[in-house]
Amino acid sequence: MIKLEHISKTFKTGSTSQKVLDNVNFQINDNDFITIKGPSGCGKSTLLGITSLLLSPDHDIRSALYYDDFKVNFKKEKQLESLRMHNIGMVFQSTNLISSLSVLENVLLPVDYKIIPRRDAIEKAKLLLTKVGLREKKNFKISLLSGGEAQRVSIVRALMNDPKVLFCDEPTGALDKETSSEILELLLEFSKENNSALVIVTHDNDIWMSGKRKVILEGGRLIENP
Repeated sequence: MIKLEHISKTFKTGSTSQKVLDNVNFQINDNDFITIKGPSGCGKSTLLGITSLLLSPDHDIRSALYYDDFKVNFKKEKQLESLRMHNIGMVFQSTNLISSLSVLENVLLPVDYKIIPRRDAIEKAKLLLTKVGLREKKNFKISLLSGGEAQRVSIVRALMNDPKVLFCDEPTGALDKETSSEILELLLEFSKENNSALVIVTHDNDIWMSGKRKVILEGGRLIENP
């Protein structure tokens, strides 16, 4: 589904440069469950950012990123927006929810009403909120939710466009052990129900070990099934 070929990424600060990804070749297939770990600052979030089309890789004549055999042009923002909307769901450690909006309003943010009528989108959002036990809190402000509840809202928001792949960047990093297990169970359940791939970047070794494909990012390179 997604293929990375010869992908590198270098960050420059003044006269200093740091290459965090070095000639990465990687593929995400339909229905994959991939967990990725590595030391802080090793480029895990950068890898997720490029794969989810939020960051551009270094320019290299050999480098390419494909979505379903379609080669991505990182210079075409409208193309990137369309690919993200129709293929990608994102869940972060920081939920990135808007505190001034209600739970339901946050969930509806990514919806394109040209594709799905607003009434249908609201019903879909309510159904998903029911599945995570939050339908009764649909009109609550985000500030009234616990950390685990807010993360559930962010998962529902990520699922509103039926993504082909769900990217999660430390989705349990700010949660306790019990809540982390519940969030992982939810992610796996939704991934199975939607036939979507699930890619989780984590520091939690238990979550990493649960992956069907386990990857370590070290020295800018990916090591699979170490």
